[in-house]
Amino acid sequence: MPASFIPQRIKRAKQQITVKLYQDQLAMLDSYGRFIDDSRDYIISQALELVFKRDKEFARWVEQQRNANNNAERMVSRTDSAGLAPQPGPQREERDKRHRAETAGEMQRESA
Repeated sequence: MPASFIPQRIKRAKQQITVKLYQDQLAMLDSYGRFIDDSRDYIISQALELVFKRDKEFARWVEQQRNANNNAERMVSRTDSAGLAPQPGPQREERDKRHRAETAGEMQRESA
């Protein structure tokens, strides 16, 4: 039996969320849904699976978080002290820098 490009759905529990998309992205999402004859939910879920699978830096970061959490759990069980907080992602610092620069640019425009 030949395998299809898009795998058959596996029934799993779902949790509803709300997202905001740009109009052009929503139009493309709906077009893609008509193209493959499936729902927005399924397309978004599959797109996320694809990103999670292919982003090697993210996979390394997840593994580091698992190792840090395992080490923290071992330390807590030995010393009964509080565990370590997870580290923010490597992209956060860059995002924060861009946000500060954008905010500074807006403030300069308003004062001019």
